[in-house]
Amino acid sequence: MLTALARPSLRLDRATQSLIWKTAKMNQPKNYLVRRAGRPVRLACDETAWNQAERLSIDEYPWYITGEKQNTTAAVLYDDEAIYLLFVCADKHIYAVETRPNGDVYKDSCVEFFIAFESEGAGSHLNFEANCCGTVHMGFGAGHGGRTLAPPEVLDAVKVKTSIPTPTKEESPVDDGWWLAAAIPFEAISRLVGRRVAPKSGDTWRANFYRCGGKTDPQYAAWNRIDWPEPDYHRPEFFGNLSFE
Repeated sequence: MLTALARPSLRLDRATQSLIWKTAKMNQPKNYLVRRAGRPVRLACDETAWNQAERLSIDEYPWYITGEKQNTTAAVLYDDEAIYLLFVCADKHIYAVETRPNGDVYKDSCVEFFIAFESEGAGSHLNFEANCCGTVHMGFGAGHGGRTLAPPEVLDAVKVKTSIPTPTKEESPVDDGWWLAAAIPFEAISRLVGRRVAPKSGDTWRANFYRCGGKTDPQYAAWNRIDWPEPDYHRPEFFGNLSFE
């Protein structure tokens, strides 16, 4: 959960906020076609089912200062039961210490998927975050405050596999990258959101994908660029479009 706490807070007057919203409306959101899986999806990077999925690049760095911009791609599939994610991350400094469910995984080498459903109120969105060892943070709400965190039964229904076999990870000279695959059942999403959520062919959701670099290289990368003066992933006005096949 990347928030303004990552850097000193900036107080924005109404004129600045209005300008930012106008900029968001002028920016063209990126689009991604979510293919329907033609076979059961196994949570693995070499899974054959992923061959049918488009790849998107998490390559916008709105708060870049210094360091190497390491490549991150993501792919999405769905079926009647779940939405499936695959992240592939180049990483020379793989790091994770958070093991608490709904803990501060954004401080680790981490990937994130935020979605806003078509009929939700302004700003309401679901955030799925997982560090390189598979610890998950998941919540729903509008903005940073007052978010409802996923209860244990929802987190237990979400399945995550990664290429890192340990619950924590210290940086190593041999680090070069990692992958993470996840299955998020629509039933679990529905329980967290409080209403039935399941996309149909032709539906469009708003979404963004993110990457946090960890300790040595904490670069905040996004699929759709966020024109905001401080690090903040909870900006649905900058989300792109997911169209379901």
